[in-house]
Amino acid sequence: MSAIPLRPLGFGEVVDGAVQIYRRDFGVYYLIALLGAVPGYVITLASGVDFSALALDNAGEPVERLGRMGAALGVIAIDAAISWVGMLAVAVAMAARIDERGVSAGRAYRDALRHLPAAGGATVLALLLFLAVAFLVATAAMAPMALAMRSEGLLLPLLGALVFLLAMVCMIGFWLAATFAIFPAVVIEGRGATGALRRSLQLCRGGWARVTGIMVVALIVNLAPSYAVVALFGMHDLFTSPEALGTVGPGRQWLLNTADLLVGPLTAPFMVGAIMILFHDRRVRTEAYDLEARAGEMDAG
Repeated sequence: MSAIPLRPLGFGEVVDGAVQIYRRDFGVYYLIALLGAVPGYVITLASGVDFSALALDNAGEPVERLGRMGAALGVIAIDAAISWVGMLAVAVAMAARIDERGVSAGRAYRDALRHLPAAGGATVLALLLFLAVAFLVATAAMAPMALAMRSEGLLLPLLGALVFLLAMVCMIGFWLAATFAIFPAVVIEGRGATGALRRSLQLCRGGWARVTGIMVVALIVNLAPSYAVVALFGMHDLFTSPEALGTVGPGRQWLLNTADLLVGPLTAPFMVGAIMILFHDRRVRTEAYDLEARAGEMDAG
């Protein structure tokens, strides 16, 4: 990873390094991320799914509501899976450019398909483990919340809700930290599914808080354009009022989806860049990778 300084990096240096890597080949990375977002966009428009089915009070019979909700969640899941492949392709391209190798969108996707079984297997395995742990944590957090709801007054119910919310936030942070190194472990080190997940957990050891903080910042930056598009179209009520979903017409929804298609991929490569820089930093801090690389250069010389 010759384009990254061979020394431990600070929090700000990791973020700045991600920006620098992204700016270096902005057009290529944006094109790769955009190509990864197009299939999901087409599927969403072609399916004609009514996302108002996700509202808590959507009308209709229970079976009908469940069917519409399942269809909406299915389209969202397919869109997320295809976009994930686009992120993997960005990681492939970014790893090549860090090593001063040429890259194109077509080559990035061809190499991404080669890494797909390992990266996909590691991600699915991590997701299953995460869901199992999240279920246990949610069950443990719901117990005091249920007891608090039976009490009189508002203090205990509020405390119960805060405990539950804190537990879920911690679980999301744990997921981001535990899986941050899957892409670079597969693309750079050529590890398999279980090996990539073990590698990610290994590199987090002794630095969970730092890794989580950087990944949360990268996630916020990655999601910011989509929220900005929603606010621009005056649809921020969707996040505060589920009933507002039913007021979104097809034309307005198409404009929202199209704007998100063009704007969303702008920041996806930043998140991948943060992962790459963080992966390097954790190797330096936990394995003295900088000394190993310098020794290799001396041997080669």
